[in-house]
Amino acid sequence: MLKPTDEADALVRVREWLEDIDLSEAQMRVVHSLLPTHLPAGLDWTAELDALVDDARYREQFIPIGPRVGAAIGAAADIPESDTIACLYAGSATIAWGLAQHRPVTLHVTDPQTEMIMALLAYADGRALHVDRRNPIETVPYGEDAFTFREEYAPRAGAYDHLISVPPLGLRMRHGDAAGMLFEAWQVEQLAHRARKSFFTIITDGLLFRETRNEAAFREQLCQKGGLTVTSLPPGIFGRASGVQVDLLKMDRTDRPDVTFVNGRSMERVSRSGREQEDLVVRQLESLDTAPTRTVGSEELAAANYVLLPNRYILSDEMARMDAALSARDTVRLGDIAKVLRPRAPQPVRGEPSEDDVIGLEIAVSDIVDGKVGPPSKEVRFPAKERMSVGKVCVRPDDILVSVKGNVGAVGVVGMGTILDGLWETPQIVVSQSLAIVRLERGSPFRRPRVLAGILASPQMRAKIQALAAGTTVPSVPISALLDLTIPVPNAEELDKIDEVLEELDDQAQRIEKLIADRRTLQDALWHTFWNMPPEQEDA
Repeated sequence: MLKPTDEADALVRVREWLEDIDLSEAQMRVVHSLLPTHLPAGLDWTAELDALVDDARYREQFIPIGPRVGAAIGAAADIPESDTIACLYAGSATIAWGLAQHRPVTLHVTDPQTEMIMALLAYADGRALHVDRRNPIETVPYGEDAFTFREEYAPRAGAYDHLISVPPLGLRMRHGDAAGMLFEAWQVEQLAHRARKSFFTIITDGLLFRETRNEAAFREQLCQKGGLTVTSLPPGIFGRASGVQVDLLKMDRTDRPDVTFVNGRSMERVSRSGREQEDLVVRQLESLDTAPTRTVGSEELAAANYVLLPNRYILSDEMARMDAALSARDTVRLGDIAKVLRPRAPQPVRGEPSEDDVIGLEIAVSDIVDGKVGPPSKEVRFPAKERMSVGKVCVRPDDILVSVKGNVGAVGVVGMGTILDGLWETPQIVVSQSLAIVRLERGSPFRRPRVLAGILASPQMRAKIQALAAGTTVPSVPISALLDLTIPVPNAEELDKIDEVLEELDDQAQRIEKLIADRRTLQDALWHTFWNMPPEQEDA
């Protein structure tokens, strides 16, 4: 009944699996009794695939994209029906399924479960989907073997008009010259040139903005090859793993040096209901042709260190209004008036503490309250040999701390009280990895750090800082983006006014704290008197 076209056809594995079923006659009778006597003529095999994918997400890594979302991604690629297509890796299975409704499609995948399911469903549905069990790149990054690239396992250069790849995400190469490189990037280098017309791939936000030398160089190479379009995709592409932020890269066979960005992520609302969110994602993908778009030239890309996140270049209405307001004022680049530091503390002691350990207190984002850095409470211990390194990540009075990871945009000034309270019993005050230190240079137009901190903490500037954040799962702001942040410079009269109001706000905060303390004292005294009980007896 099954007629594989060659040994690479996944139907071979299906046939072997069926032939290996070893059931007795009695067991076979039980199985047959459970099967329906006939299948309805209009059976929806896409719904069957959807049920399989949805059920498997609870237990193991499987086809990560639902059929409706996969079909919407394939439609958004806008590939003529007369063109040939190959989809690569299990992640692209539902994209291939959707595209194969109207034209022949080849799916390259080596995961046995995915091979058999997709081949069986395509056979049952009569869909023009050929499942090829050869991996487009022979090994995968979590395998134990050395990495090799064998031509006979890859789509031949020019064999297909278009290649669509959804590789394993967030994994790094272990061996060879590419050791340490994200597999997402490596597979682009190996496969993109093999498409006659265009290469599509889904990759994570992190690869598009991290400032490591290798990843910045990879992005520069992408831009120099030309014909690049980057579309940010809405949250929920991977269903229940909706926290993973991904983008669709398209590389076509043109030599245009600029890059086109499409903002497909901004949605009017999101839903906590999986099915409703999927509906919203599908509608968003179907409207990508009307999404905000901007084409950016090579000079602007180079100035941005080849960050390729669409939200870096396509401004929301709010950000556009803010930029218009900034253009009417004197401004300065933050990196021109302050040092922006993100020092990395050495690894703390994990085992048993030693008398020789360097003891410190770590300032966390939660210690920043109402523009001030309170005394830190988290104790950390470092090996004695790291004493000099620890000293390099300590804060000073008047340092401005800005959260650049997680809860992005919190701003606070380190006061002398923070230092003195912390140093009462511990010699070092360090900052967490979620914070950057902004240290004003001499000659700055801002006389006092709290004025600059106040501007950075304003709702408008915090929104601007948050707009710079990106990340696969946890948002973070690159230090280069913080250095390039445009700051409005108040004139002398405005500086005095801001300083005066901030002083008044500090006084109000102190009065409020005193009122709260007095209220607590009065409340305690009331009930101590009522119960005629000394505090010591009540506490006991």
